Amino acid sequence: MHANTGQAGVATPVRHQPVRAAAAAFFGTMIEWYDFYCYATAAALVFGDVFFATRDPFMGTLASLGTFAIGFFARPVGALVFGHLGDKVGRKRSLIITLMLMGVATTLIGLLPSYHSVGVVAAVLLVVLRLLQGVAVGGEWGGAVLIAAEHAPPKWRTFLASAPQYGSPIGLILATGVFRMVSDLPKEDFLSWGWRLPFLVSGVLVLIAFLIRRGVDESPEMEARLRDTRRTQVAPLGLVLRERKRALLLGIGLCLLGISGFYFVTTLMITYTTTYLKITRSQILDVITWAGVVELISFPIASWLATRFGERRFLVWVTALATLWSVPMMMLILTGDIGNIAIGILGAIFLIGAYYAVLAPYLPRAFPVEMRYTGISLSFQLCGAIFGGTTPLVGLWVANHYGLNWPPMALMFAIIGGVNFLCAVYLPTEERDAALGRQAAPMATQPAGR
Repeated sequence: MHANTGQAGVATPVRHQPVRAAAAAFFGTMIEWYDFYCYATAAALVFGDVFFATRDPFMGTLASLGTFAIGFFARPVGALVFGHLGDKVGRKRSLIITLMLMGVATTLIGLLPSYHSVGVVAAVLLVVLRLLQGVAVGGEWGGAVLIAAEHAPPKWRTFLASAPQYGSPIGLILATGVFRMVSDLPKEDFLSWGWRLPFLVSGVLVLIAFLIRRGVDESPEMEARLRDTRRTQVAPLGLVLRERKRALLLGIGLCLLGISGFYFVTTLMITYTTTYLKITRSQILDVITWAGVVELISFPIASWLATRFGERRFLVWVTALATLWSVPMMMLILTGDIGNIAIGILGAIFLIGAYYAVLAPYLPRAFPVEMRYTGISLSFQLCGAIFGGTTPLVGLWVANHYGLNWPPMALMFAIIGGVNFLCAVYLPTEERDAALGRQAAPMATQPAGR
């Protein structure tokens, strides 16, 4: 219920909708990530043949993964545009636009003609739609996290603010599950029309998510901010760069494992195992589908542990474990046995999922409400632009250069986890600001750990 003016012109408080807001954040994010994972899977398995016809399979795959990376470069644009909109006029409006933009772009990808039909025009259109996908995702995550976190009571904030994170594994399960069904088609049918079906399903899912999301009220904390006549006219980006630069830089590093690490063990490993270890598409897609299930198991466990021991302390623990797991993970994968590959990937996914669940409630603590959407969106999406889309490309180069040796790939994953560990230790938050006598971000919280 929106705020309204009662007797004597006094504004009545906005009613919190913790469960409804969390559900809307989850369903909308689920559809957005379903769309995104459809593209990631198709880039690894299909687009090299459909849009970048070449006699060299390596170059075709490299070009296809290049379009995957392009979407990450568009994410900061979405973070700026929708972060500004969300901090100035409200979270809800921004989130509805991002949802519709992502759904339209994904559906149109499923209708694109191939390179064999229209030549290079097909690749150009794919890149344009991929850019639109990137812009939409750039604005989605921050708003979904905030509308859940700012509606949640302090006691349940760590759990409810992680609701958008559940959308990622569910979207992954849906996307890889649908691709798993069509991957058994004859190769000619799969390359001709089978791969398009997962993209076309997006149109229906977007309508469902839109109906759910439009029923949620604006964040109460944001409503109070919009009614404040003393609020600054400085753009949110200006506030972040002027007052929270250190938080932004460390926030980028704090998102590293959830973006770069995740695409290392999913998109890169799909390409790595099918190209170099000769694992079939169906086998590795089965493993990646289970990755979503493992994440769903890790999320509530992580939320409980973070509530019990503190969010910062938990993030330090789990990123340290992820760094240490890099060596056994790659040794298991290099055996070429699908069971060992599953253990290596799913072990990493459990740690990444546990970290990812707590990232959502923890990162907003670093930014005040008037710049929070912009601050956390830029942190997350700049990390994606710099490291996420390039991770499969760098990993493919490492594999092509060093061959079937585990140390280079293990070192790459260890660096990702190690940097994230340091940023979890040093990220400035409202609790640390308060301890140092600085102005804290006005978000009601429980102790985040030290």
